[in-house]
Amino acid sequence: MDGKWTSWSITISTLAVLVQCVSAVPNIGLHDYTAAVDDVSGNVQTFGKLIVHRRFDMQLREVVRNVPILSLQYVGWHHRAEPANDPNHVEARAKCIAERMMHAWTLMDHGAKLEVSGDSWNAYRVQSRPAPSSHAAIYVRSPIAGSEPLRIMTIYPQDLAGYPWIRTEESLAEYLISLIHAHYLLFWRNEGDITRYEELRIDQTREGKIFKEIAVRALEMARLKGQSHFDSEILKDALARIPLSQRERLHRMATVPPIDWESSSR
Repeated sequence: MDGKWTSWSITISTLAVLVQCVSAVPNIGLHDYTAAVDDVSGNVQTFGKLIVHRRFDMQLREVVRNVPILSLQYVGWHHRAEPANDPNHVEARAKCIAERMMHAWTLMDHGAKLEVSGDSWNAYRVQSRPAPSSHAAIYVRSPIAGSEPLRIMTIYPQDLAGYPWIRTEESLAEYLISLIHAHYLLFWRNEGDITRYEELRIDQTREGKIFKEIAVRALEMARLKGQSHFDSEILKDALARIPLSQRERLHRMATVPPIDWESSSR
């Protein structure tokens, strides 16, 4: 009885938080970016969308940009196709992923885990029929026994074109999981336990240590204020104080994976 009551308590509290997320301005938003330009004409060939933190931004040379989480260039198979040179090309897919990511982070607050699994269209069909091939996908799995995982996004072969150095759908899914988890720890949880960042595979790359470096800077600033933990306001201040090169590294992670990702330890 106690175990069942605990499960219901987690479910009810999670739903309450989700309702607040729906009714308030979301913490995650979408931002346009130029993904590819024709070398000869200079015309934009492909527009993409960055999924970004609404509450956090940083100065990049002469512009201020919201902190990006990940980028998309391909419309996917769940939404109507549009020309790649349309600025709204992938907006519908990006919006769905952003919504699910916020739900995933809320579930992760209650012990849910991110995982890579296959996405098969026939899994939800009453009658099986010819369907697109199964692809790698990112899911969040609730700790409640018997619960169905929530798919955050499917990884298509076309997505690989937007992330240099990565060769397979599974490797890209693992990279995005580690990236999403790092953003969850730093910007959602304001995690001050540095070992949590070191557990991520992305921290095994040279550029991926940026999340830990920012957390260390935020902790130092919190201690100067007599606090043992940093909050979002201290984190905003830390982002403004880190060197430009580190801000550029953080921004670049959403579109260009570390060159040593494939060789990083698992």
